[in-house]
Amino acid sequence: MATLDPALLTPKQQHFIQLLQQFAPVPSLRQLCRDQGLDFNFAKGFLLSGLLDPWVRLEAQPSEIWEITPQGQRLQGHLPGHRLGQLLRQGFTTVADLQEQLGSDFSGEYGALHQAQGVTLVTDDHGISSLKITQPPVLEDLNRCQALFATLQADPSPTDQLDPEPLRWLQDQGWISLDRDLDYSLHPLPPLQTLELSLGVTTLTSDLLLSQGWRSVQFKPYNIQDAVPNIPHGRPSILGECIQRIRTLFLTMGFDEMAGTIVESAFWNFDALFTPQDHPAREVQDTFYLADPAALPLPADETLVQRVQQVHEHHYDGPWWPGEASRALLRAHTTPFTARQLYKTQGQPGKYFSIDKVFRNENVDRTHLAEFHQIEGVVIGELLSIRSLMGYLGYFYEQLGFQDLKFKPTYNPYTEPSLEVYAYHAPSDSYLEVGNSGMFRREMLEPLGCGEVSAIAWGLGLERIALLLYGVDRLSDLIGADSRI
Repeated sequence: MATLDPALLTPKQQHFIQLLQQFAPVPSLRQLCRDQGLDFNFAKGFLLSGLLDPWVRLEAQPSEIWEITPQGQRLQGHLPGHRLGQLLRQGFTTVADLQEQLGSDFSGEYGALHQAQGVTLVTDDHGISSLKITQPPVLEDLNRCQALFATLQADPSPTDQLDPEPLRWLQDQGWISLDRDLDYSLHPLPPLQTLELSLGVTTLTSDLLLSQGWRSVQFKPYNIQDAVPNIPHGRPSILGECIQRIRTLFLTMGFDEMAGTIVESAFWNFDALFTPQDHPAREVQDTFYLADPAALPLPADETLVQRVQQVHEHHYDGPWWPGEASRALLRAHTTPFTARQLYKTQGQPGKYFSIDKVFRNENVDRTHLAEFHQIEGVVIGELLSIRSLMGYLGYFYEQLGFQDLKFKPTYNPYTEPSLEVYAYHAPSDSYLEVGNSGMFRREMLEPLGCGEVSAIAWGLGLERIALLLYGVDRLSDLIGADSRI
């Protein structure tokens, strides 16, 4: 049996023991906690720890308590129709008078009584509308239910003390529910009353130091001999392991890592990528635009902005709006990193990658998330072709253990030709799209100062790769709390 030196108790624990000394025996621990403003779970845990076994005997008692549900709490103490019924009994009958008394609540009150067939609406020869009680027992039953509802709000009660019919009706409406839990009765043992408690100081404050008060107070002792609990260490998440594995793979392939900001301008996210300003991907149904800041400045290089504007207006036969290009958004992909890198290097050969979060206004389902990671890769040089692209992607997936890949032609505003990459997913017995790729178009490369070179690039979904590697059925499982994965 565990014991504890009273001097080692916390002030909260000592306060609880003082209450037991004052109120013991305690027929209901729950009631004691309600009356004294204590946390029931704290008191229960303290008692069940065994530390109070030398002083208090604990007995479990089944408890059934009726409680107001969140739906019932929204009624603010009044059942629908009850206030209207009271006004009708007081002699208010015309609709105008009742609306004046109830205000905007009149419609709901009338609807409740009318649905129960307790009242009906009548209109006299002068066009004055009134309410007439058609079934007085309906109002009587509602009064009984209201009285019980008010009782439960004031003090939850055991089931054997309540009127069963109103109780059943309130439960059917979803306004009350039965909470079944254990309560405890506490019986003091003789050593409890002779137990002496002294509150020790637990914190050395600046006031104690400056006033020299630390010399006269009694500090709470700490047992430094207790064994340290063996707490299992954490482990990386699936996504963390995948990111590190893929980062290592790119570095061994001779790539340099690049990065960017979460908040991006539409200029770098769309316009510099030769995406027209009326493209569906730029609508709020797909992209998260910001309210603060609502806009970001365009690049300081006016020549770059002019070249992007000219290529848009020449190929898309319409005006290019700087205001649309300056809109602030959460990056929808990591390709803005690539666009900035192309502009920075001005066509110098190189290989770059990034692994970072992107944000899209997607409907979350088994294979889609609104926030996910994209693996970006780009190779800049001469004599690059679509076969070069397929070679890089084939080697990349082969190193991850994928054998069954498919490439499918597709369309992207900034790559031509373009390929979607599919990999086989055993749990669903189907191929999942795991990435998009292609060769950057001249219309994108030339404004960025890379018109003399070629560039191949890809954007791959990290979560979908993890889905395939670990045989998981849904993307949401990768970021949930199920540690078995």
